[in-house]
Amino acid sequence: MDTLTSYLLNNPTALVLVLPIVILVAVVIYILTFPATRPVQSRRADKFHPSRVPSNLDTIVIGSGSGGSTVANLLGQSGQRVLVLEQHSVTGGCTHSFREEGCEWDTGLHYVSKAMSTRTKRAGAIMDFMSQGKQMWTPFPSSAPYDEIVFPEDPHVKEGAPNEWSHKFYDGTETTVRAVLNSIDPDNDELKSRVRTFMDICLDVHNGFVALGIYRLLPSFLKFLVKDKVERLYKYGAMTVRDAQHAILSLGYSKEDLLRNCPKSPDGAEIDPSIRRMKGVLTHPIGDYAVGATQNISIRLTSACRSFGGEVLIDATVRRIVVENGRAVGVMVSNTDELEECKSQGDLAKVPITEIRAKNVVCATSVYNLYNKLLAKDLPLVRKFQDPSKRTIRQSNGHVFLFCKIRGDADDIGLPDHNLWYFNGYDLDNAFDAYFKDPTEVRPPTVYIGFPCTKDTTWKKRFPGISNCILISDGLYEWFEKWADKPVRNRGEDYMDFKDKLTKHLMDILCEFVPQVKGRIEYYHLGTPLSECTFLASYRGGSYGTQCVPEMFSPINREWTTTPFTEISGLYLAGSDAFLPSVTGAMYGGCLSASAVLGKLGTLRLGHAILSHMAMRLREENPKLSRVEAYLLAMKKFME
Repeated sequence: MDTLTSYLLNNPTALVLVLPIVILVAVVIYILTFPATRPVQSRRADKFHPSRVPSNLDTIVIGSGSGGSTVANLLGQSGQRVLVLEQHSVTGGCTHSFREEGCEWDTGLHYVSKAMSTRTKRAGAIMDFMSQGKQMWTPFPSSAPYDEIVFPEDPHVKEGAPNEWSHKFYDGTETTVRAVLNSIDPDNDELKSRVRTFMDICLDVHNGFVALGIYRLLPSFLKFLVKDKVERLYKYGAMTVRDAQHAILSLGYSKEDLLRNCPKSPDGAEIDPSIRRMKGVLTHPIGDYAVGATQNISIRLTSACRSFGGEVLIDATVRRIVVENGRAVGVMVSNTDELEECKSQGDLAKVPITEIRAKNVVCATSVYNLYNKLLAKDLPLVRKFQDPSKRTIRQSNGHVFLFCKIRGDADDIGLPDHNLWYFNGYDLDNAFDAYFKDPTEVRPPTVYIGFPCTKDTTWKKRFPGISNCILISDGLYEWFEKWADKPVRNRGEDYMDFKDKLTKHLMDILCEFVPQVKGRIEYYHLGTPLSECTFLASYRGGSYGTQCVPEMFSPINREWTTTPFTEISGLYLAGSDAFLPSVTGAMYGGCLSASAVLGKLGTLRLGHAILSHMAMRLREENPKLSRVEAYLLAMKKFME
């Protein structure tokens, strides 16, 4: 070895030739030697106490929702020592479950894209890798509808066309198009062609989102590979659904016509009754449901942190992210329970604060919490975020949630095993305007009605003789803001009166379209945007991070959303604001955040590990595939 070293040092030409080979071999070895899988004991998180904080932390993750759980899992499996801090009494964020009165409900995960349950598709492969194959899903039957939209009676129907009040969605674009057209205008071939164009554009948008995720991961000199698809996505993103539907369904625009120029939809309702009804129903994804309590997802994902020396702690409110010399270096934490007991600023000052240091900090609780609560007000980046001229995005609206316990077995009662959506008319823009103006007198424009007990295969064993139901409609934080500083579960009679009026709307809709539950509802409880603030730490009750409006993709907003990076070194975003809303979108946001923390080489190593896992699943499906064939096929399917 000494002779070789001396030779290379004395022969610069040989050193120049050998050094790149050595570096390349070292990089390949690094990529191929992903940390070995370690046994994971799934268990609930412990309550925060300074003594439970591990030493020598690599990364602190704030929040344990879909995005936080994902980034913590992937960093942990990459060998980092990770600490997850959750302010609530359970992990999971919008994927957590809760129990009251002998029943259980989910809070946000009601169904996911079908790809999530398929281990050989991108989303399913990532979830399968993170959970080590333990997360299972109940697929919706391909022969039965997964969604049914119900409307009030419509007096304006094309002569000779069916006047259906129910429209069903099935697995597969063609099946859904045929089913919806049969319920609206089955002999209208021109409308059928236009609906197919609309569906093709939806697929084009999906591919654009895939390209956007890849774009965020690629080094600058390779971004040109997907730049065209991303720019195409930004063009779609600048359009409203109303304008795009007007161009395609009303005017017959092609995809290329739409990209060249998207005309503004005229005010008022669509004149053609069939097109008006079609515009009202084209809104939904294909979904599957988790097996068991959705709470198990975050437990399984975050438990991996412990196997690599990290920890997951609840009842841990991050009061401030510590920034020194332009870099995030840690957080200041207090017990949530102690903070909730405070009745004055004096009490607040007495609550112990623990400073925890780490190389990186990931905020998985939205950009609005980050720049309004977690960072010092005098930081230039915070002042920039607060400047209206520097961004046009805002947090999403909140929702009201009605949780119902129903006496009886779902099969005996005859509860639907698919999701129902109530739409208060086909002109949704006017319906929303009327509802937001007077929510106690006007029915909500859309209501999700789900029966998780019919989808969870473990339900009957866990809750025999009981069924559950969840109804969700829109709710503005501004309606409830005057009660925000009141104690939880004791906000006053006027608050309860307001909730009762909203509850009546939802109960009436439930009993109207699922009449078999009448007389069987044993318990119900209405959650509001204030509940989202309390239990999910949502900023002003926003349910889905950034509001999905055309301005979201404007150049002025790209530094704030759809990216895991911030201007502060060592500080990253995860969750919906790092990519897109929804549980799956937040999971991808967690993936992007993990990539940002790990860097390019770490991302290559993690990507190779996920693809190898996906290739293993492909070989289980088709044992005839060689390892190389399976790996190449995994790469292809991952990019779809």
